Amino acid sequence: MHLGKKSKQSDSELIRAVHSSDGEAFRILFHRYYESLYAFLWTRTRSADLSKDLVQEVFTRFWQHRQTVDPDQGCKSYLFRIADRLLIDHYRRQSSVKSAQNTLRIQSETEAPDPDLQITLQNAISTLPDPVRRMFLLSRYEGYTYQEIARMDHISVKTVESRMTQALKKLREVFIKK
Repeated sequence: MHLGKKSKQSDSELIRAVHSSDGEAFRILFHRYYESLYAFLWTRTRSADLSKDLVQEVFTRFWQHRQTVDPDQGCKSYLFRIADRLLIDHYRRQSSVKSAQNTLRIQSETEAPDPDLQITLQNAISTLPDPVRRMFLLSRYEGYTYQEIARMDHISVKTVESRMTQALKKLREVFIKK
């Protein structure tokens, strides 16, 4: 890909251009920082798919908030701050998901499952939106990993994680009310 003479511009000049929704300037910044962001995230996640998804999200947020980026502060620290926050959010969600999984696993391992509890669970699952319910069933009842589900549905692992978080939150709400 030929990036032209803009590729020689400083980050500050490119950020000013991005403020004006200059797509070429944005692409240059993307190519300039993609590899270092990916490496940063990969060393923390050890997952190529997750790292790619998070880098994509970093640049999505950068574009969405381009008007607030201070050209004089530089781009690199801003992008890495976004990456760090996304990583923290990811691990928070994972922690929440694992907690809910453990609760459901413990309940399912009891010797004599409560029929009312099973009916409540099935009713709660049936109220989930179709894509969320499908992912929940694939993950919990058929044993597919998030990566496998993402590949099957041609979506990101992050989307699967988000939908699973949504499903588990809804199920927790049902059981807390019970």
